[in-house]
Amino acid sequence: MEQFPHLRFVQKVVGRPRFFGGGDENEKSKENKQNRQKHSSYLSGKTTNINREWERELDEREVQGLPPLDRNFVPVFLQINPDLITNVFELENLGIEIISEENEGFIIGASLDGLRTLNEKISGFIKKEHGTGIVADLWEIIEGRNWKPQHILSEELYRKWSDIQDEEILQLEVSVAFDKPLRKEPDPSKQGGVTRHRKYRKEQEERDKLLLQRQDHFEQFIRYYGELTSEIIELEDSFACEIEITGKGLRDLVYNYQFVFDVTEKEEVEEFGGHVEEEQSVDFEILPPGDDDPEVGIIDSGIMEGHKYIAPAIRSARSASYVDGDSSTADHVLGGGHGTKVAGAVLYPAGVSNLPTPYQLPCFIRNIRILDGGNRLLNAFPASLMKRIVDDHEDCKLFNLSVNSNAASRTKHMSSWAAMIDNLTHSEKVLFVISSGNIPRDYIGYCLNNGTTFPDYLLRPFCRVANPGQSCFALTVGSVNPVPVDDDNWQSLGSLSEVSPFSRTGMGIWNETKPDVVELGGGLVASKSRPILVRENQYTSPELLHSTLHGGSAYGRDSVGTSFAAPKVSHIAAQLKKLYPDEDINLLRALVVQGARLPGDYFAEPTTESIRCLGHGLPSLERVTKNSEQRITFYNTNEIRAEEGHVYELKIPEELRSQANEYSILIEITLAFTARIRRTRQKTKSYLATWLDWNTSKIDEPFDHFLNYVMSSIEGEEKFYDPDERKSYGDYPWKIKAKSDGGVKGITRSNSSVQKDWAIVQSFQLPKEISIAVRAHKGWDRNAEAVPYALTVSLEVLNEDIPIYEQIRIENEIEIPVQV
Repeated sequence: MEQFPHLRFVQKVVGRPRFFGGGDENEKSKENKQNRQKHSSYLSGKTTNINREWERELDEREVQGLPPLDRNFVPVFLQINPDLITNVFELENLGIEIISEENEGFIIGASLDGLRTLNEKISGFIKKEHGTGIVADLWEIIEGRNWKPQHILSEELYRKWSDIQDEEILQLEVSVAFDKPLRKEPDPSKQGGVTRHRKYRKEQEERDKLLLQRQDHFEQFIRYYGELTSEIIELEDSFACEIEITGKGLRDLVYNYQFVFDVTEKEEVEEFGGHVEEEQSVDFEILPPGDDDPEVGIIDSGIMEGHKYIAPAIRSARSASYVDGDSSTADHVLGGGHGTKVAGAVLYPAGVSNLPTPYQLPCFIRNIRILDGGNRLLNAFPASLMKRIVDDHEDCKLFNLSVNSNAASRTKHMSSWAAMIDNLTHSEKVLFVISSGNIPRDYIGYCLNNGTTFPDYLLRPFCRVANPGQSCFALTVGSVNPVPVDDDNWQSLGSLSEVSPFSRTGMGIWNETKPDVVELGGGLVASKSRPILVRENQYTSPELLHSTLHGGSAYGRDSVGTSFAAPKVSHIAAQLKKLYPDEDINLLRALVVQGARLPGDYFAEPTTESIRCLGHGLPSLERVTKNSEQRITFYNTNEIRAEEGHVYELKIPEELRSQANEYSILIEITLAFTARIRRTRQKTKSYLATWLDWNTSKIDEPFDHFLNYVMSSIEGEEKFYDPDERKSYGDYPWKIKAKSDGGVKGITRSNSSVQKDWAIVQSFQLPKEISIAVRAHKGWDRNAEAVPYALTVSLEVLNEDIPIYEQIRIENEIEIPVQV
């Protein structure tokens, strides 16, 4: 057993948390209540016009012989009170299915009964009938259909919209809403469970029937103008597929098909071009992984399985190819391969030239080939492919995906690719480590030659993380520079541990922190003469293994990219999985981020730019997996339901708080969680069924006082606190904080599903106890299913040889587990 292991602490209190906010009723909604007749007449006029226009459209379709649409399903565009956006399921009370959540309270919807229920509620609002109060929060109904292209098409397709010709053939991905969620499956073993389970099964059968009907209708619509070119993938509230369609069909789809909410170009992945620098072979004894060591699935271009440095980690019987018409699992990419390099970086994150002998391989590698010899993803729908892979490799819980789209991710809806990864992460308890993607070399040169310097160009929208790196639950990895180069002709773009010039940056979708972390993926050099040229350099390139299928050496320094930063984080995740084989993957996510640190001055003073480029920083294997006499880490994994709170407490020994001591103490807290998702939603707090955040006591605030503040009730007993008394306690100097007007401008930790913050205090400022509350907020899930989470807390003495581990462990009465 490790001498200074992470220690499990337990929750101390469970109760109902106190939620702040809400406040007074919205003025516009209040005005609507005060002018019921006027508001109802206004909305009724809108629905009358919409119904009349819809009937006219359907009559014309029949005359023209166009694919039929159901008359009862009327497309509508509404604006509701934005304060209620996380509870938009109430639109069901108006007979409206949500097709897509938009900004500023706008909702794309479909009336399921020809607007009958909506009109009844509007009429009842005048008379103050029960159940019609929601009409006050229904602010606007937009007539016509000209709004649809801008809200449904990708930015690129919308720019081309007016130029698309009727007979033009387009390759697209289409997403269709089906917002009929099921409640949690009842446990038949509990009292009354058999009856409830039978009823649930009937509901499930009815839902499946309706889903199949919508899919069949959609396919018939598309086949009038083209064809489906992929299978249909299903998510909680939608389905998606790739299609081939004419320009005329696309216009009909966008303007008239009631349930479509997202149309994008077919995904193309970033291509990789490498070359091989000759290196002398290094001989050292290689020991295979232990029989029970974890396996990392390398979803890539295949692997040279017979490579002398990789072969002991490969179980060839488990290798698989998903390349259409090609069963080979070899790495056919020219220039030393791609998947082989990625696999090598998992096994040898620091290279092979300076290893001790014998060297024990840290984990097994599973070869999952999806890219062809040109490093292309052909004839495969990425979202569908991810599901097939996880289903086929159910015993593999760690996956490295160094494959990205060749363009920046969109910022409106989560892509089907990223959403499927989120869905699989939560439901199948797997962890994806994903590269953030690379900025094309020619674009970097263009920026430098046209007056935009490094690193300023990294903050342009074009340089945002590439799909699927915006995934909410994956660990997304960017790249930082190695030692810089500066000679007569060439100079590195960036210094040591500064963001690599090719590394795509954040923020992520809905202002989440992406990338999560960074690793050494290499750097680039620029010429000192004009025009400025940009290229790789052997001294700024990481040491990587090579496939020798097309000749060349077994390893060398010749390639750079976030593709080779991500597997170094997969290496760390594998080491954690070895330590915690039975824990939820949220613990792996939390500990990787907990052990990351921003480089240089950014650690003490993080900036918006540093978080966008570096995420939470560079993880250290030592900090992630171990402690020392100067550092101690506590953790817990648990489940929590919406509107529930868990409170933890850490006691600080008196001798560490002595006024005679004066040294800096680093406090780090990380919360990681997953939940069910809905792709038709926007913003993290609507996308997730339940979302979590954390809060702490103030400095010197007693545990029971904090408990009264953070909990509204415990076991039915209502709690109260004195706000004036609480103001008398000092705040911890958290670096990020829970609100965007906090420590780092425009960034809040609560927007992400991995929430880290840190503070540095003097030892004499330490309180008797640090209390931490985890709160679960309602998203869209009305059934309040429990969601898993992991909480980690570390205390560390900075720049001093002061032992604290044993004192804090004993103070909290935590035994070190004995290894059997």
